[in-house]
Amino acid sequence: MPSLTSEIYYLILITLFCGLLWVPYVMERFFRLGIKETCGYGDKNINISTWAYRAKLAHSNLTENLPLFAILIILISILELNNQQTETGSILFFYSRILHYFTYIFAIPFLRTFLFLASWIGLLIISVPLLSIVF
Repeated sequence: MPSLTSEIYYLILITLFCGLLWVPYVMERFFRLGIKETCGYGDKNINISTWAYRAKLAHSNLTENLPLFAILIILISILELNNQQTETGSILFFYSRILHYFTYIFAIPFLRTFLFLASWIGLLIISVPLLSIVF
């Protein structure tokens, strides 16, 4: 069995995490509207709780940023540019995105923004080896 790099490991974990983020807000719909209405085509945003609305927004935000992380990690792996720096960037992205989700749900505005920026710093750190071969 091939060994995983830390970068690929964190890519797998954050992808699995993102794949589960629909569960909380869909469960909220089940309890609020019932299964029949949740599975139908009606408006599901009527009287949605604020935490579920924020959970959906946090999920969408991660869904928008995950492809950037994945592309960088795949390129780093293919080009064999893995190093301590790319590992650190991957760890920073992973943990800041996990914490970002929970600070979004619990409406902690400044910490949420800080964590979002930290995840972008992680992306920039991962990008440095790629930029060094381009420029």
